[in-house]
Amino acid sequence: MAPLFTHGDSKPLSNGTAIRPTADDSITPGGRPMSSIEQDVRAWPGVTVRDHDRGGREFTLDERELGHIHGESLLDIPFTNRIRTILVSEGRAEKHHVVPDSGWVSYRITDEDDRAGAIWLLRLSYCYHVLATADEAWRNQIDIESELEALDLSDDLRAEFEAIGDI
Repeated sequence: MAPLFTHGDSKPLSNGTAIRPTADDSITPGGRPMSSIEQDVRAWPGVTVRDHDRGGREFTLDERELGHIHGESLLDIPFTNRIRTILVSEGRAEKHHVVPDSGWVSYRITDEDDRAGAIWLLRLSYCYHVLATADEAWRNQIDIESELEALDLSDDLRAEFEAIGDI
């Protein structure tokens, strides 16, 4: 089974949309990067989008939060402390802006490259939740091995995901 989502300019999602924004939803001065991120993530199987209790918009899978966005430039995503530590050490995210000692990470979005990084982090969270917490129906529907391969994880992140479940 091919991965549902791929990354990079030349690798479209299976539904035909690209991770990178198209000309009509690219990040420009006054643009809405979070709206285009929300549009992409909303299309992933099982994901729902709703208002977040602290403002912004929240992405969930089976009522478990994958992450949430604040305004047009801040994304917060829950992970384990170990995954957070790896993401921060690899420069892929920052410690959470309010609770830095938790597993949460924050990610600031200022341009198109940041948008791609935000999608990457949300996909990582999606894969984590499918592997660690979602019911078997999701694990049977999503090819986690292919998804993680498409994310091109570091050896440290790969080891963390292998420790979580059978991939």
